[in-house]
Amino acid sequence: MEDHVAVQRIEIVLPNRIGDTVLTLPAILCLKQLKEKYDSDRFEYELITALPLTEILQALDLFKVRRMTWCSKIKSWLAPADKTFFLSTTTGNLGYRSRKSHGLRMPNKKHIIYSVNMPYLSLAHMESILPVGLVEYLKSEFEFTSAKIRHFGICLEMGYTVDQIRQTFRFDAESLSLNNTFLQWKPSITSKYLVFCMEAASGRMKNNSDRLWKEEYFFDLAKMAYEKYGMQTAFIGISNFPKLPEKPYFVDFRGKLSLKETAMLLYYSCGYVGNDTGPSHLSNLMKKNSISIYMREDALRDFGPLFPHLMTKFLKPQTSEEIYPALEKLYRLSAGIH
Repeated sequence: MEDHVAVQRIEIVLPNRIGDTVLTLPAILCLKQLKEKYDSDRFEYELITALPLTEILQALDLFKVRRMTWCSKIKSWLAPADKTFFLSTTTGNLGYRSRKSHGLRMPNKKHIIYSVNMPYLSLAHMESILPVGLVEYLKSEFEFTSAKIRHFGICLEMGYTVDQIRQTFRFDAESLSLNNTFLQWKPSITSKYLVFCMEAASGRMKNNSDRLWKEEYFFDLAKMAYEKYGMQTAFIGISNFPKLPEKPYFVDFRGKLSLKETAMLLYYSCGYVGNDTGPSHLSNLMKKNSISIYMREDALRDFGPLFPHLMTKFLKPQTSEEIYPALEKLYRLSAGIH
């Protein structure tokens, strides 16, 4: 008679920003594929999120998903998981207990202590700590950037080898697809439209002002999209600043949509134009062609999208005219013109 092996409960606490969370998904998908191939009955995984991303993550059908709340923190003391991976070192996770915690110990947050340190979560140390073969494989095979590759360290922590990852991991344009039940909400716009986001990071934070492209450039692109291609512009974000000019082709959704509704607005759009920020990664997850403005070289290098072929990237463009050819390409793709 076979010995009974107890199922281990493994939790993955996701980062507290949209873009950072989206960039963890390839590693989580790999973990699911490894589980199905080697350990279908040995581990039980659950994703924990502090963001209103729960419905989107559930629609991807990776693992069970729930929100990080005070109630969930209390429950973690009553029934702690066997292992919990904290993918960002933040005070928002304080009070959440696990039998064995994994995370990045940071000198400026000495009060946050993990059982197991994961130094490769630091972009500065990732390539020197993770196996060279794993890093080179993910870069060459999938064009993954550092912000995505670092999370594959979880697979190694769970006991899988680089060879097992190479033999098992599959990732292409059909990966991370939403299930059909998610696609029910539809926007009120009936004509063709683009989605614009002029914000960066969490709205217009002062320490991220250098990530913002000039608003008048966005307005100029929106004018061109309407006059030349007949597309309206739907503006999204969490702040209603600046005030939008009175234009018949502007639709202001800023501060009015849930994250799920924002995802669906992107899904039914002709494409996305915006700064390097969360909605840029969300549009990429929705498999939309997009234009992303990067004002920081390290962000362009390390935080590229899941599906690079869908995004046209610009580094510090000085005029809106530089974007015109990419905007025409966005229109042609949405219209099926080759």
